[in-house]
Amino acid sequence: MVATTGTRSITQAGRYEPFELQVSRGVIGGHTAISIFGYGTTGTTAGTFYTVWENSPTNYVYPSSPQVMYLASTVSGDSGVLITITGLNSSYNVISETLALGSSTTTGVATANTYWRINNISVSLGSTANPTGVITLANQATVSGATIYAQINTTTYNGSTVSIGTSQMSLYTVPANNSLYLSRFTGSGSLTGSTVEYSTWRAVAQYPSVLNAATATLIRRVVIDSPYSQQYNIQRAYPFLYPAGTDIQFQIAPSTTAAVVTGVNVGGVLIQNRST
Repeated sequence: MVATTGTRSITQAGRYEPFELQVSRGVIGGHTAISIFGYGTTGTTAGTFYTVWENSPTNYVYPSSPQVMYLASTVSGDSGVLITITGLNSSYNVISETLALGSSTTTGVATANTYWRINNISVSLGSTANPTGVITLANQATVSGATIYAQINTTTYNGSTVSIGTSQMSLYTVPANNSLYLSRFTGSGSLTGSTVEYSTWRAVAQYPSVLNAATATLIRRVVIDSPYSQQYNIQRAYPFLYPAGTDIQFQIAPSTTAAVVTGVNVGGVLIQNRST
């Protein structure tokens, strides 16, 4: 029931409200709130960095050329479940589609779009069912031996195996005609912390010389390299700028031969560039 009496909120009445809330509400033109989150387990080689995502400790590899992707589930009963794919084309423009899973667990369903980058896959809010299997988006129709570009894992919820519902990978590519300003960087790791047992966080940025997949020279920079124990938390007063076309990966390295179970949560705002 909707209340008919009482004081109206700032949001309802249109008076002043925090800028961040306005961005999240979608009322500030050219501004989009961005949250990048990942979960995974590193390998057991001390000092080796691993991108935090569903398929870790296998490190993430970007497509070498724009390509059709293939979507599949490990459970044939997931046929018909709708998955929304969001990525970029060869000009770094945002493209998206919603694709129905097929019944085959060995052969994926082809996308209509050709993707240069993948930023997220999620179970569509318009789907009539939740998947029960692991969902993969890969570079070939045959699941075996394919290179995975995004994955949705499963978890146990109230005693049942259910889909997590969205990919959890600590990477993002900035669309054309936009700049990404990140101000929140947080992470956690299973190492307890000592002079010999700790995790190291780093951000790797890959900048294209031009926004064209066929001719770009990709220049890589390690933006930050910071050891931490259990919790990593940086709040920047002045957000860090990543220009259009930048590939960003957040990676973790264990200091010992013990694998680190780790989570990453990074946030900021994507701002459309002015035309003049």
